[in-house]
Amino acid sequence: MSRKYTDRDHALILAGVFQSARLTFELARYGRTLEDALTASIASLFQTSPDSVEAVFGSPKNLTLGLHHFITQLESPADRNPELTQYSIRLLQLGRKLFLNKEKLTTLASDLRDFQSRIDAFDFEKHTQYSQLAMIYQDNISRVSPRVMVQGEPLHLENPDTAARIRSALLAGVRAAHLWYQCGGKRWHLLTRQQRLLAAAHKLLEEET
Repeated sequence: MSRKYTDRDHALILAGVFQSARLTFELARYGRTLEDALTASIASLFQTSPDSVEAVFGSPKNLTLGLHHFITQLESPADRNPELTQYSIRLLQLGRKLFLNKEKLTTLASDLRDFQSRIDAFDFEKHTQYSQLAMIYQDNISRVSPRVMVQGEPLHLENPDTAARIRSALLAGVRAAHLWYQCGGKRWHLLTRQQRLLAAAHKLLEEET
């Protein structure tokens, strides 16, 4: 992708980040989340040559969860979830680290391509896909500072399948955060362009109703 990016593009990307943060929160706290949203976020990992931001995520409808929570976090201080804020900030920080580290980015992209080729060849079950993506996250992201410190119920955090789903969601969040910087996003845009981004997010939600 190489073009001028709009507030709509940037709102979609941030919705991708916030969706991953919300998926992480729900899995860690409750051991479950919206499977369609998790599947959509993970699918974005394999869009390596998209012709638009929307093509990365398939459709704004796939980011409904993220759009809702992006709006709530920025627009409704009384309803703001501090864990969601923390996860989103950490993901954006990691996305910037990845954006600046081309060697790490190349390795991660190679690992994802190899995994995609194995999926095509062997048709892995969902839990196997999550465990493989979790390994990719651990190999490429988990040791990068600042680390995402996930809070939740030990029962869920110590469950191997749930832990793998959390790491898969975080990996998708880092991908979205990297896209934010790739498409010209800056950290201070969340302050200076907040109203424009919120307006774009509301419009995206209205399109889906």
